[in-house]
Amino acid sequence: MRRRRRDSDTLSLSFLDAISCGFGAIILLLVIVKIYEPQLRADAIDDTEARLAYLEQRLADIQDDTRMTSDRISTTEADLARERERLDRLRRELARLESAADGSRTDTQVMAQLEERLQRAKQQLSEEMQRLLADFRPVHMDQAVGGIPIDAEWVVFVIDTSPSMTNYTWPRMIQIMEEILDVYPEVKGMQVLNDMGTHLFRGRQGEWIEDTPAFRRSVIQRLQTWRPFSNSSPVEGLMEAVRLYGRNNDNVSIYFLGDEMHGHDLHGAAERVRIANQRPDGGVWARIHSVGFPVIFDYTGAVQETGLRFAVLMRIICEQNQGTFVALHSGRNRR
Repeated sequence: MRRRRRDSDTLSLSFLDAISCGFGAIILLLVIVKIYEPQLRADAIDDTEARLAYLEQRLADIQDDTRMTSDRISTTEADLARERERLDRLRRELARLESAADGSRTDTQVMAQLEERLQRAKQQLSEEMQRLLADFRPVHMDQAVGGIPIDAEWVVFVIDTSPSMTNYTWPRMIQIMEEILDVYPEVKGMQVLNDMGTHLFRGRQGEWIEDTPAFRRSVIQRLQTWRPFSNSSPVEGLMEAVRLYGRNNDNVSIYFLGDEMHGHDLHGAAERVRIANQRPDGGVWARIHSVGFPVIFDYTGAVQETGLRFAVLMRIICEQNQGTFVALHSGRNRR
């Protein structure tokens, strides 16, 4: 019995020894891990900061590349704009040289070309134009002085302000207007409006403006930049001029300066102006004259239907209202 108890004590001590060694090993591992954990964390932080610095540097490099690319694009666009401007100048110069070349033709060639275009234009007249021209009978043309009577004491200018006029023949229109004013050294009153009835001097609408040298200079100065809307029809402006000014005084002359008629009812347009300008006794309130500019012919080299309609309409209106229609010759080479 004593021997068996001794063997049991030996087994218990061996088991406790094994368990103690195991716990000691675990504790040793924990101690080792705790010793190196701060170093591992520091290494991880250093690695993260290094990667962050690398990414920030890459971002800075990309931003620099973007700025450089934007600068190159801006420079390229500026160069392209300069090249386009140079191309436009070359095109204008080419057009000028072509115009000069056209102007160097002989008079015989020019006349032959005009004759041919006139024949084509006559063939293009609509049936309504032909009917109106068939009824047209100029009267008392031998009594006109220089083509237009100059007995007016009150003068109204109605001007077509459509893009074809303002873009291509505006300086020439102002020149013609000055020449008309020179025919009248002094009148009692003047007014200027466009073909829609918009006045050059809005604050003086409906009243006569005293004719003075200062006023004439002011008219020419304002016309340089005057661009009100226009529908390329003389009817509205002429009727407004008759209503506001033609019925107020005797010896009133209305001058219409234009180049095109976009409407198709020429008979109706002429009739509206005639009725508006007719006195109860059958006479007219104001004489209506017109100057036609060959803008479309000058810049296309062909007679357009809108220009033909304008010429036909204004001949009828001027004849019905005791006025004169003057069609200017081509002004392509005028400066």
